[in-house]
Amino acid sequence: MSLGSGIEVIADKNRVEKKQSYNEMVKEDFNILSTSYDRINLFMSLGTDKQFRYLAIKHLIAAREDHGDLNTWIDIGTGTGHLANELFLQKPDVYIVAMDITQGMLGFCKDRNAHVEGSMDLVLGDASRLPFRERAFDGGFSGFVGRHFTDYSKTLKEHHRIIRPLGRYSMLEMGRKATPLAPLIDVYVGQMMSMLGRLAAFIVTRGSAPFRLLEETYARFHSPKQLSKLFDGAGFKSWYKTGLMGSIVIMLGIRKPDTHKR
Repeated sequence: MSLGSGIEVIADKNRVEKKQSYNEMVKEDFNILSTSYDRINLFMSLGTDKQFRYLAIKHLIAAREDHGDLNTWIDIGTGTGHLANELFLQKPDVYIVAMDITQGMLGFCKDRNAHVEGSMDLVLGDASRLPFRERAFDGGFSGFVGRHFTDYSKTLKEHHRIIRPLGRYSMLEMGRKATPLAPLIDVYVGQMMSMLGRLAAFIVTRGSAPFRLLEETYARFHSPKQLSKLFDGAGFKSWYKTGLMGSIVIMLGIRKPDTHKR
């Protein structure tokens, strides 16, 4: 299978493995939440979700060390496609593959400007087993997906595999031990936002949608310094930015150039 830009999607039986029970839970929850996901996010973030995305893409575009054009991107765990669309709004000459583990979420990506304008293709896939050839993309990014990786090191190496040397990689995540305000951020993100999310999910879906993952995944998530070590171990040169008083962390990486001689 090939997408609009000529990127090949691999049909590899070895990659079609039985999902772990946690992945099944993620798919189930987000499929149900997909119809109300944007409204829940808006309520839960107190209207700051647009600023999250703007800052993440602004730093991603600025993080370049080479002089080549970086036009082919993958949004891993795109959800309803807002982060991918933000890249298109800030850099309209891009082509984006928006990938998510849930079909329900992908359905809402069709309304985004990038998809309407023909600059975004949609792919159903798992972040830990990407169905693309090596070095298929100039860059990759994700938003609030890393908390769900069951094997962080292995998944980052898989993302490294599909990005070309000197290509960019970024992850937008909730702040965890990122600034001196960390104790307050932990209360806000780990408890208050989780409570607001559960309340919003109950109100918007009339009690039919679960909201059970935020508090648990945030509590066990990595600090930016720990993430940097994981990024470096996967083959990226990494650094990070914080925003909104440390409530968000934007992890940034450049895939290191290949060192082998031909």
